[in-house]
Amino acid sequence: MPRTGLAPDELRRRAIEVANHRIKTVGYCKLRVTDVAAELGVSHAALYTHFSGKADLLDAVVGHWLDMAQHDIRAVVTGPGTAEQRLENWLIQRLRVKRAAAVKNPELYEAYCQATDRLRDVVQRHKEIWREQIAILLAQAIPDLQDPARAARLVQSAMYVFHHPRLVLEYLDADADEVETRLRDMLHTLIAGLRCTS
Repeated sequence: MPRTGLAPDELRRRAIEVANHRIKTVGYCKLRVTDVAAELGVSHAALYTHFSGKADLLDAVVGHWLDMAQHDIRAVVTGPGTAEQRLENWLIQRLRVKRAAAVKNPELYEAYCQATDRLRDVVQRHKEIWREQIAILLAQAIPDLQDPARAARLVQSAMYVFHHPRLVLEYLDADADEVETRLRDMLHTLIAGLRCTS
């Protein structure tokens, strides 16, 4: 056991929890590694063995939030309904998760926006996971689809207007049902086009 009194995994987990709480209360711009360390009762050097700096700690917090969001929507991939219905539900659920986060935790959501703007690895990894899930559902929905990975990139790109974190903020005050209807319409158009080219 290290001198902090916490096992390495426990220290990392607790640091992410504390950082998450501090982001929600004081804002992500004011997050400091030294404040997180002080709240944990450890030296900031102890945290630097787990996080290279503030950006790395922010990535860990954003990554934790993305993992939780992914857990919530992963079940849709294998849930009930046709593959097309599941893809639609998956895309709608992602939109709802982001809209809810932007309203309930605006500072944490801003940290996510910043990580997206800076093309941080934590966001890129999750984009790859989402693209793989889209490819699985497209392959099931369109059995003759020649290149599901390419089609998934197309669908993912088209859905950025609904899922990009900055754009989610732009239409946050818009009627949710109307936004979801537009998403469905775009998805059905894309799938119809992919079926025609298969």
